[in-house]
This record gives sequence, structure tokens and C-alpha cells, in this order.
Amino acid sequence: MLLLMSQLGGGQEEIYRLHKFGSWSFGDVRRVKVVGGFLFVAKEDGVKVLNLITLKDSVKGVKLPEYITGERPTDIVYYKRTMYVAYNTRTAPQIDVVDFGSGELKMSIPTGGSLISIATGSHYLFALTSLGLEFYDVSDPVEPKEAGALTFAGFTGTSMRVVFPYIYVAAGKDGLFIFKVSKGEVKKVLNFKPADGSPVIDVEVYGNYAFLACAKGGIKVLNTAKGQVVSEVETPHPIFALRRYKKFLLGLFGSNGLKMYAIRDPLNPLLVAYYTNGQYLYDAGASGKYVVLAYGPSGVITLKSNLLR
Repeated sequence: MLLLMSQLGGGQEEIYRLHKFGSWSFGDVRRVKVVGGFLFVAKEDGVKVLNLITLKDSVKGVKLPEYITGERPTDIVYYKRTMYVAYNTRTAPQIDVVDFGSGELKMSIPTGGSLISIATGSHYLFALTSLGLEFYDVSDPVEPKEAGALTFAGFTGTSMRVVFPYIYVAAGKDGLFIFKVSKGEVKKVLNFKPADGSPVIDVEVYGNYAFLACAKGGIKVLNTAKGQVVSEVETPHPIFALRRYKKFLLGLFGSNGLKMYAIRDPLNPLLVAYYTNGQYLYDAGASGKYVVLAYGPSGVITLKSNLLR
């Protein structure tokens, strides 16, 4: 449904309201990950894997795994038929290594600080904690081996993206930190703080550009090679998180829903679609023509869009 138009360089761009394709209500969902045709849902007590299109827990009669942690996972990574499930228990934070086919726990990795997010890059698993970065060699996915750690001095990360060999860490009022993995070591290469003092609460990356979700509202586009903001997108509401899918950027606005930006030209993110249902939006992911939203007690909602080609 076409709702409004916007001007861009003398032309017009259609902005669409995305429509619900399907939904699944179970527990309180605040984290989702989409990998190919699989949807990984972090619910109150563990991870459930669903078929992305049907939202069923089986594919061609084969049951998809469900892994119970007893605690709400903070993040999930799927890598070479292995699930890494990060969560903070009442006694200690840990990452469980789970075989995807069987749902069997292979081992648990205790971490030094509370877990915020995890990601893979090359043959490494990276963990952002309240103390810094920990990384593991996952050449054998079910038997990660400690590869090093970097303790942050004077700041705490709020989110992380890995585009190997670079690690991007949003750090609130301390801005954005970029680290590089070289010869098994992690070294800082850039610390950028917005001139207006706006805290950086999330980051996404596309080529040489980092898109910064800033707490005062808006998206700043940073040329990482020059360490300079080259473009800004004003938003009517504060943005809480960013997720990139191909040449699109998904902006999460809490109770104000989702906005989808085309970033074919990274210097000029263009609003092309949006969705809101009045509930608080915690997370989003995409694959193919589908966008998946984590709406807390409202569960999972999927949207379908022909824009995602």
C-alpha cells in the first residue's frame, strides 16, 4: 500500500507500509536471527528454530531443534551446523555450543563479564562482554579454543558488528570503536565521537561506511577510512538499533516500529518502507523477501516485501 511520497534529487520515491505475512505468539521474544530459511528465536527460556516462511518447527517432517537454557539468551549465532547461545545465568555468563542437528550441548564457555553480543568472523567467535572482547578459534566449530581477550579501559560496549578483520563496537557516550584482528591480536584503529555528543548505541556496516544509531535521534553515516561523518538522516523518534540486510538498513524505533532505508547510495539512505503495530519492537532480521520482527509478548511477526530483491 502506497502511503506517501518523498523528494530526492528532483525525483520521487515511493514509501510503503509493510504488511503482516504471519505471526507466532509464544513467550516473550526479544531476539531473532535469520539464516537462510531458518529463524532462530530467543524466548524466555531458550532458543526455538522455525521454518522462516511457514513459522513451523519442522521442515519436510523433520523436527527443528529447540534448546532450553532456563534463561533468556542475549544473542545467538549459527555457524557451520553449530549454534552458539549466549546468556547470563544467575551465577555466571556463558556461551553454550550446541549441535544444530540434534540440539545436543557439546560444551559451555564461561566468560569473564556479562555477555552483550556474539558474532563470528573468519574462523573466530567474538564475544562482547561488560569487560571487553573475548575471542575463540572455532576451526572446529564444536570445540572452540581460547584465542585471546582485550579488556576495555574506561568504557563499555553496547553492541558489536564484525566484518572481518574489523570489529565495530558501539560504546554510548564514548562513541564508536573500531578494532582490527591481525596475526591473532586485536588492536584499536579508530575511536569516533559525534561532534554533537550524541551517544552511539548501535552500528551497522556497508563497505567503507558505518551507520551509527544515535540516542538523540537520527542516523549518522561515517566514512571509516577518513573518520568523518559524511551524511545524516534525521528521524522523528529516537532510534534504538540498526540491522542491515543486503542494500537495506532496518531501523528499530521501539514502540514507533520499523523503518526500512535503501542504502544503494550509502551517502544518501532513503526511506522506502515502514511498519508499526503499536507494540514495542525489540529486534529484526531479514532473508529473501521476508522481514522478521521480535515484538516481546506479542511474539514474532513476519512481513513480506518485494522491495527486498
